[in-house]
Amino acid sequence: DIAPWRRGAPALSAPVAMGPRRRRSLPPGSPLFLAAALALALPAARAAIFEEGSPCHELKGKGKKAMITGITGMLGSHIAEALVDRGYNVYGVVRARSNLRNIAGISSNITVVTAELTDPWRVLSLLREIKPDYVFHFAAQAINGKSFEEPAYTLDTNVMTTLNILEGARQLGLLHTRILVAGSSTVYGASTEQWNGPIPESAPLQPVSPYGVSKLATEALTLQYARTYNLQVVVGRFFIHLAPRGVESLALHDFARQIALIEHGLQEPVVRHGDLSTRRDITDIVDSAPVVACLAESAPSQTVVNIGSNISYTMQEVLEKAVAASSASSRIRLELEKSRLRAYDERVVMADISRLRQLTGWRPSPDLPHLAGLLLDYWRHEVAFRYDTGKGGGPLGRRATGEL
Repeated sequence: DIAPWRRGAPALSAPVAMGPRRRRSLPPGSPLFLAAALALALPAARAAIFEEGSPCHELKGKGKKAMITGITGMLGSHIAEALVDRGYNVYGVVRARSNLRNIAGISSNITVVTAELTDPWRVLSLLREIKPDYVFHFAAQAINGKSFEEPAYTLDTNVMTTLNILEGARQLGLLHTRILVAGSSTVYGASTEQWNGPIPESAPLQPVSPYGVSKLATEALTLQYARTYNLQVVVGRFFIHLAPRGVESLALHDFARQIALIEHGLQEPVVRHGDLSTRRDITDIVDSAPVVACLAESAPSQTVVNIGSNISYTMQEVLEKAVAASSASSRIRLELEKSRLRAYDERVVMADISRLRQLTGWRPSPDLPHLAGLLLDYWRHEVAFRYDTGKGGGPLGRRATGEL
């Protein structure tokens, strides 16, 4: 029994308590100040809910150092916030040209370090300097559709950055550092067409995209280093996760971006899309971020676990929710654009999260209309920031920051 605390436990308890973040003043008018203002303007998120007795209730970060790669991304920035709330000293790894807007709200609570993760010597020196207790590896070429266009770049980036972290930990003897590597549901690929119901971790791994292949390779490499060199690793197979701060290369963010452009009069009232009949397991990152932190803390080494909600929606449903949240909903029509169709697209992808619930006691609490509204609000601000529309952008326009 990998979760003995579950025996006889009541169904639910109060949400895990999170302490207030320490904040310092940012200069008014600075890019970080304006980005932080944007973040604070968005509706507050709900706390994750864990069953009574869950190891996730305990805040284990005090005095511990957590290094996060990909911290400026949608996933990394939200998990960084969860780690700050759990008391960690967070070190965020960024590239020299990274946009720091997504971490502006926690800039006073973290240490930002610059590194190119494809450089093994830099990764080695980084691990030597920080000596992290935890590593959360999210940096990747993470756009599934883009991998068909750039398969070599996808494989090289995703495999080599993972190898450099694992090899650096091996060389330095970081046998007590726990490393959580972001895997992906795309490793299942064709198995999702053959599996009847939610797909478990035991299902055959049959990726159908270069991105899926890259994630299968990084997962296998991670487990090999654990078996051979006794590194402490956890692999989380992430299903679709959504929150503000994403990029338009993600279909659901692109829907919100197009709607925001329409509201600002920058696009005709047509939302162009690909196949809307596919069904996907969708999780709110803000809801799952504390769960990811808890997995790194408490899951046995070499655990491979699905991270999803076990609740799925068709892309049609998601797009309709986003349109319904728009002030221009009555004018918007939908249009299929064939260039958006993928060479191969799984019909239904839904996670079996039995193992995740055993390990963490997490109870997903999705709210798709709320999430669609959050994404649309984010893109309203983002469009105003990019295009200086004067329609709700306020000081976030390019004139105030000097950015284009």
